[in-house]
Amino acid sequence: MRVGPFRFTSVGVRIDGKPTLDAWKGPLQFALWCQKAGPWWIGDLLNAGEDGFGEAFYAMCEGAVSGDQLNRYASVSRRVPLGSRVASQSWSAHAAVARLAPAEQRRWLLRAEKEGWSSEELRQQVRGAK
Repeated sequence: MRVGPFRFTSVGVRIDGKPTLDAWKGPLQFALWCQKAGPWWIGDLLNAGEDGFGEAFYAMCEGAVSGDQLNRYASVSRRVPLGSRVASQSWSAHAAVARLAPAEQRRWLLRAEKEGWSSEELRQQVRGAK
């Protein structure tokens, strides 16, 4: 995939010429956004694909990522519905609240945002509240 003079590959980025500082902003923001969104995309795709094609769908991912990691992506995406997700919070923060009811998930995620908690701090707060 190419974004201006930046060519993204599966193992890195090739840069043509000497882009200006301003030219770096969009591609860097894109890469950071993809990194944050990636687990959700994978989990949602796995769940929808499994719903449509069964367990055989997972075979398409064989060797790309460990089966355990794929299961974690799918589990958190299944347990935390889109309406409960908070964009400012990490995927790990969502994993910390995945076992709660959707309304509770959102409440805890918004509280973590307000308090500035890390995903580990959120996990500890949720455990302490049980």
